[in-house]
Amino acid sequence: MQYFKKLFLNTFTFLKQSQAYFRSVLLMHGFLLLICLPLLSKASYFILVHYQIQFLALSNLPVLIHQHPFALLALVGIALLILLLAFFEFTFLLLSVYFIQIKRPLALQALLKMTVAQITHLRIGTIFFFLYYYILIIPLGGLGYHSDLLTKFKLPAFILDYIITNRRLIAVLGFLIYLSLLYIGLRLIFTLPNIILQQMSLKKALRTSWRFTHHQLVTLVGRLLLIVGGLVGFTAVSFFLLIQLQAFIETHTSVGFQSAVLLMTLLQVVVLINLVLSTVAIFFVLVDYLLSDSQFNRPAINYSSLKLSVPLNSGLLLLVATVTLIGAGFYNWDYLRAVSIQQPISISHRGVSQKNGVQNSLTALNQTHRLKPDYVEMDVQLTKDHQFVVFHDFQLAPLTGHSGTPQSKTLAQLTNMTVREHKRTAPIASFDDYLALANQRHQKLLIEIKTPTTDNPGLVQKFLAKYQTNIETHDHMVQSLNWQVVEDVKKAAPQIQTGYILPFNFIGPPISHADFYAVEMTTVNRHFIQAAHQEKKAVFVWTPNDQQAVQRMMYFGADGVITDNLKAVEQAQNQHIKPHYADKLAFYVMGIG
Repeated sequence: MQYFKKLFLNTFTFLKQSQAYFRSVLLMHGFLLLICLPLLSKASYFILVHYQIQFLALSNLPVLIHQHPFALLALVGIALLILLLAFFEFTFLLLSVYFIQIKRPLALQALLKMTVAQITHLRIGTIFFFLYYYILIIPLGGLGYHSDLLTKFKLPAFILDYIITNRRLIAVLGFLIYLSLLYIGLRLIFTLPNIILQQMSLKKALRTSWRFTHHQLVTLVGRLLLIVGGLVGFTAVSFFLLIQLQAFIETHTSVGFQSAVLLMTLLQVVVLINLVLSTVAIFFVLVDYLLSDSQFNRPAINYSSLKLSVPLNSGLLLLVATVTLIGAGFYNWDYLRAVSIQQPISISHRGVSQKNGVQNSLTALNQTHRLKPDYVEMDVQLTKDHQFVVFHDFQLAPLTGHSGTPQSKTLAQLTNMTVREHKRTAPIASFDDYLALANQRHQKLLIEIKTPTTDNPGLVQKFLAKYQTNIETHDHMVQSLNWQVVEDVKKAAPQIQTGYILPFNFIGPPISHADFYAVEMTTVNRHFIQAAHQEKKAVFVWTPNDQQAVQRMMYFGADGVITDNLKAVEQAQNQHIKPHYADKLAFYVMGIG
């Protein structure tokens, strides 16, 4: 108990002495996030468009080296500059906290001077280590980068499909791998501070951090978890109280919209406070541990050559804060007035709803059609004899018990196989039969073209030669995980509505000629959908299967919902036509990232 009391007192004292730090970190975050990173993003976008680089992958690396060497060098340079900016901020924050902790806070220009001096001494090994460290630890500091470069990286479609099909297994394995890497990262967490503050070599800093954390790891993790838990608790409670206050105001008064604008601004203030406090607290913990180490050698600094911090100009800070809040208020005013609930089209995932049949089967199509979905999503693959079969998996065994792949069998062999799912059975259907039944029922299809390999010569040509007229006549749509397939379909048949499937949304919509994006729901937010809409692209999300999830996607502005539960979509559409402003604030919080 005494330990925690001392910890809280030390932290409070530090925060009390950190006014200059708050000013500096806000200025640095603002400069990096609002000026540097947007400029780099625009620069990368200009290079990609100017040189007509459609995607980045190992498969087209020789082409880029041969045809666009200067563009490739420029893109690599931008990536390195991003990493350098991240290291710059890390160093700046560390030095800021260190000098506040030793009660010698410096002016912004002095901190910048020392930070630049540290960067001039960078070594290649330190840069590579920082990349690893940055991926694991630095996101807690709130520095992110949304680049068009990242949207251009393409993984082979069969890998993406495997990830999607086995996403629970992949998630567990990924979590375990991340925990292992995080453990190593925590053991080496003092490496960079030792390099920066004590001018150690990378090798010595690694050994020192590993040895130092041998007996300190438990308490270190405890302090970090205490900080994270405290900040999460503070943020969650603040969000809850503000949203409940909005619900009370709009229920009992006539100023619901005005209060929503004000409270949304307060929500944003809470986010900013959380961001600043997280950087303060984490770096404070690191510096506090270093200063408590008897073997820590304080850097020899000629303070006379540096400018000490000057008192804050309260009037200027008040003016800046007022202007910022007014600007946020106007933004929120427009945002809340513009918010409307999108009525998305309903799309049955693999042609089933609430396990009413075997996926991709004719019987399930008949059953699901009675529920009147706008579209039925289904999968087609090319067979050994160059026909098309309706089947999702790249391996036959899980659903049929037969070995091999759809590509290794003829259509006749495949249609003689039986699929077992949901305690039901059904034969594998040819695409010809599936398409004919859908047209007979006047049921529109969302057809996913599966590509088990990166090399699929003639696939699109074979597909369009046989089905283009039919698809255009009956207003079916086409989508694929394979970026090249999407581009080829759109180029050869521009009248067909074509979509690019994104298993993950990390930084925004990619550059594509697709008419829509199909995005996994856990990584989609309102920002992604708004960005896609600005590019005149629709967004379909998969697979929200309960009413609340569907409502959230509706609020974000999703144009379509690919679901295993059509009833949930119907309930959400009927119940949530006009939400309260409290709901809007709640959904804003959910999609704030």
